[in-house]
Amino acid sequence: MASFCVRPNGMLQYDLCLHGRRFRETSGLRDTPENRRRIKRDLRRINAELETGMFDYGAWFSSSRKRDEARRWLLDQSAIDPDCRFGEYATEWLALHEGDWKTSYARRIRGVLHQYLIPQFGDWPLDQIDERAVRAYRQELIDRCNGDRARVLSNARINFILTPLSGVLRFAERERGFPNPMRNLRPLRDDRNDPMPLTAEEVAAFLDAVDAAYRFYFEMRFYTGLRTCEINGLKAGYVDLERRQIRVREAIVDGRQTTLKHPRARRDIPLSARMTAQLQALVEDKDADDYLFLRPDGRALTPSWVAEHLWKPALAAIGLAPRRVYQTRHTAAVLHLAAGENPLFVSRLLGHSSTKMLFERYAPFVANVLAGDGTAFEAMMDTARARLDSRGSGTHHMAPAVGEGKRQVVLRSAY
Repeated sequence: MASFCVRPNGMLQYDLCLHGRRFRETSGLRDTPENRRRIKRDLRRINAELETGMFDYGAWFSSSRKRDEARRWLLDQSAIDPDCRFGEYATEWLALHEGDWKTSYARRIRGVLHQYLIPQFGDWPLDQIDERAVRAYRQELIDRCNGDRARVLSNARINFILTPLSGVLRFAERERGFPNPMRNLRPLRDDRNDPMPLTAEEVAAFLDAVDAAYRFYFEMRFYTGLRTCEINGLKAGYVDLERRQIRVREAIVDGRQTTLKHPRARRDIPLSARMTAQLQALVEDKDADDYLFLRPDGRALTPSWVAEHLWKPALAAIGLAPRRVYQTRHTAAVLHLAAGENPLFVSRLLGHSSTKMLFERYAPFVANVLAGDGTAFEAMMDTARARLDSRGSGTHHMAPAVGEGKRQVVLRSAY
């Protein structure tokens, strides 16, 4: 329980007896009748919280040097199994589950545990991590800001940080019977940014502006919608010239060649006659295990290198707003649909399990449902290039022609 005393220097002091251990904290107040009444009001609240198990030492004495020690003591005394600490249990959980995951995913989970979760909950008895503690930590992550007062972590990133925590607590629930405090905790809403695809004319201008040695690299991205990891990890052996297709089977993630993340991403991309001819010239001097595209120094492409040395300079050259390189994939989806390609063909081209995502994200661009293999798309691109050339290619700064904008209403909020 909690009471107060007066120090020899005349200052009022909180005197707390917590599970047989004494903690003293100064109030910073001198011994006066008014301050005594104030201290007594606080003590009534503290004792009520101690009775109900809701007492939070850190909330009352946030600047105390004894805060962490007192918190640890209270958690240990309330724990069913004080020897089962989150840090040790989470490390065991990781070792048991690593074999179920791809190497790149296991590395990300390990990073989250050691950067975020173990520093926060490492010394906590596992059964003392309750919903209040998880929510408080999540709010702390939300409130983290940089010098410009902008959030450091997105909702999607915070959801991923809490994913291993949820996994550990679910496993403890099954193995030890501890209640799972995250059972009723919903993920934060992840509001994805709208796609920022390039128009057909902007693609043509971009390909004129980008380093000529990598023009075909970006043609492949714009025409096929390959993900960054897929095209950077594409090897000559996966180009089937006889059947006019690319077999997407591997990717390069964090500098390591690996299998694809999802089985549905495993696909065969049909090629038009022109793309086949260009690929034939590219692969004729390569071995099956050679990458199709490399940096000038012979090393494998990385997302950051492509963005900094190729993508951003070309966008700036034609006067387009900055955007992620991933927009090449959105561009491929939008322009294939705008060209009238079969949505099922486009869905398989991108490695989606169904056309659902196409219609949810790109529905305004769907014109019709015609069978094809990409030829209609290439015809549209040729027309766009011809229009660009007819206007004169002396400058790459793009201005939308009157009447050529997207005729649509985009709804993003309601009341």
